[in-house]
Amino acid sequence: MIIGVDFDNTIVCYDGIFHRVALERGLIPADLPQDKTTIRNHLRQIGQEPDWTEMQGYVYGPRLIDAQAYPAVLDFFRAAVKQGVEVRIVSHKTKHPFLGEQHDLHAAAWGWLEANGFFDPARIGMRRDQVFLELTKESKHQRIGTLGCTHFIDDLPEFLLDPGFPVGVERIHFDPCGTARPENGLRSAQSWSQITGELLVNPSVLDLACSVLSGAEINFKPVSGGANNRIFHAMAASGEVIIKAYHHSTADQRDRFAAEQHFYHLDLPATPQPLAWDAENRLGAFSVIHGRKLTTDEVTAEDVQQCIEWISGIQKARQHHEAADVALAADACLSIEDHISLVERRVKRLLDIGEDHGDFRSFVSEALAPHVEDMAARLREVAGALLDVPLPMEHRVLSPSDFGFHNALKDEAGKLWFFDFEYAGWDDPAKLLCDFFCQPQVPVSIEHADRFLETLQMAVGDEDLPARYKMLLPLHAAKWACILLNEFLKPDAERRRFAGLQDRRVAQLEKARAMLAKSISFC
Repeated sequence: MIIGVDFDNTIVCYDGIFHRVALERGLIPADLPQDKTTIRNHLRQIGQEPDWTEMQGYVYGPRLIDAQAYPAVLDFFRAAVKQGVEVRIVSHKTKHPFLGEQHDLHAAAWGWLEANGFFDPARIGMRRDQVFLELTKESKHQRIGTLGCTHFIDDLPEFLLDPGFPVGVERIHFDPCGTARPENGLRSAQSWSQITGELLVNPSVLDLACSVLSGAEINFKPVSGGANNRIFHAMAASGEVIIKAYHHSTADQRDRFAAEQHFYHLDLPATPQPLAWDAENRLGAFSVIHGRKLTTDEVTAEDVQQCIEWISGIQKARQHHEAADVALAADACLSIEDHISLVERRVKRLLDIGEDHGDFRSFVSEALAPHVEDMAARLREVAGALLDVPLPMEHRVLSPSDFGFHNALKDEAGKLWFFDFEYAGWDDPAKLLCDFFCQPQVPVSIEHADRFLETLQMAVGDEDLPARYKMLLPLHAAKWACILLNEFLKPDAERRRFAGLQDRRVAQLEKARAMLAKSISFC
């Protein structure tokens, strides 16, 4: 990861110094807000734009030394250097002002960086050859590409959206005033604390890694693929470890950390070994599994059999005392009515969304909701008096809940290793089966269902399982269509931002259409 950062109005905040200089020159009333844009607009409105232009050269020149850094930006650079993350400063900055005295703007920028400790090993510790002051916008674009930046942070959305901006670079709009337009597709951040939290390793992660790896010098590499959490691969001379930071917010009632921790207490086979837990900071440290995720085309009957055997095997822990600490799985369904109500609630959440995006509203209201309504009516009629009867405890399963090849790695020996149990708990085996064959990330052919069904039925001794599974399969396919539209829900979008993912709403809407078609085909 190489993070490039703009200088003016991204690292340096000019609001206070522009206000001070404008007051010194008698250009503005004292009660005008300390905001650079407000000052500029005021001077333009009273016909004094030349004064504004000349004042810019003065502020960016000899008075730059008086400008403040944005809150927490120095902490960001300090943490990046400490963690071994490559950072570069790339600025479009002319050598001299367009109007007024010809101050040396480059010398002023270098002086500000020096004064704020950027090149002092005891404060930040960057090197001078990591700073680039480019004379044109085009050369700034070129420099970002030449440096191999993976991310670039800038206050100007028009610069990030320019056709000349290098392809493949993650564009982050620094937006301290919160004026970003979501429709432009840019990832935005309103503070440097937010950027630090999203791109760098926080101190608690560093401390946990040091405790496991004996305090050695550690390098961190973010691991992609987590849709809700942040995952890091920590490497040192003494070994390696995976650190998982669990997302948590008041809008999301699921305690993902506790759910996964309790599930791991069952002594699960073929999973990363938990090495340490930090409950206060919601962190887990795990052994590293060297393998790769399979694509749909790569999944074989033998791979599916490993999944079947793993699920069947963990049911042996149902009688262990540790199983008593395992809560219900996320969205657990213990009656037919539970299954129906779960999907109805998901549809209602989507119908209650105020904003529209493409064909989202029409798809939900005219296609998805009517289909679920018809299925719910039929299921309630078929279930009759058994609608609210709870599933007996002996017929419930220990379920990882979000189970499939998207949460598995295959090693060189062909063995599958399973992970991600933050939704795990007690549940209906019919729901486990439905989810396995409906999950969209690495779809599994329904032709394997009978074999999985037979094995799971033997494990729990539930003679009604086959009929219940076949009855509920179309309903849960529709549920997955709803899940694919979670991008339109605020708490879920916040989790994606925590994990560092981009807006995926258009793509998810198309996937939801395909899942609805699958649900209809199952009916």
